[in-house]
Amino acid sequence: MSGRSKIADYLDVSLLARLPNLEFRAGFLVDGFLSGMHASPFRGGNVEFKEHRKYHPGDDISDIDWKAYARTDRLHIRIHEDDTNLNAHILLDRSASMNFRGPLATMDKWDYARSIAAALLLFLLRQKDASALTLVGGDADFSGPPATTDLHFRRQLERLAVNADSRECNWNSALAELEKEIRPRSIVILISDFYTEPRSLAEPFDRLRAKACELLLFHIIDPAETDFSGTETLLLQDNETGERLALTPELIRENYREQFREHITALTELVRSRAGDYLMLKTDRVPLDLFGAYLNLRAKRRKRR
Repeated sequence: MSGRSKIADYLDVSLLARLPNLEFRAGFLVDGFLSGMHASPFRGGNVEFKEHRKYHPGDDISDIDWKAYARTDRLHIRIHEDDTNLNAHILLDRSASMNFRGPLATMDKWDYARSIAAALLLFLLRQKDASALTLVGGDADFSGPPATTDLHFRRQLERLAVNADSRECNWNSALAELEKEIRPRSIVILISDFYTEPRSLAEPFDRLRAKACELLLFHIIDPAETDFSGTETLLLQDNETGERLALTPELIRENYREQFREHITALTELVRSRAGDYLMLKTDRVPLDLFGAYLNLRAKRRKRR
């Protein structure tokens, strides 16, 4: 096994956090994912091949590249340009709750989420998929139409150099504005801690599905938010409202965990009932799964053509 193929085995969040800027972090994550492609179910997909993929039973035989078969003795399908290139819209929550960082995390949720957004932008650039970034707070800060150029990528990185200082994340307003501009059959990616009522997202998600768009939710969670561990009395402060509340963990732990599980279930069912994907990403783990989730949704989109 080559040294490069083992890079992913040595990736950790502390190293990611020490990298000097978002461009380095993006390259770290994308290269780490690609180094593990030898063992990935996505090997042979759009990451490595833009013109071909392996033949699967049921594929139209008219799409088989017989010249490639003569050279390699393997069946491959020709993939046309309109099958490989699409528009992806990344919507990133910049509300103040994203600044939370628990005792087990190396990065706060905002730094982690920004790194994810930057990595996705780089991955999409290499895929030749057009991307657009929207920062969502009380208002939505749109980047303009999706593009595939290196200049566009670098401008999006510059837009990520902001603080998570909004008092709210107004998903309904942002998705309503996006709906006016988005092309049918785009992929819409939401990156957030999703401190919002899942039912409030149902209507905007339905409108996007009416335009044949695909949904992908990346739920950013600090480990402390899943376990609510500890025994000492805590003074909690809402990052968005400033409200403070003293709590004794053992008195509310089970109730909190149950509500947290119900929230996750509601989010998962919401997006999957609309043929999308949901992925929880904890800030103490390197988020390489996000690329696989994107490729999986992309592959499902093509099957439904």
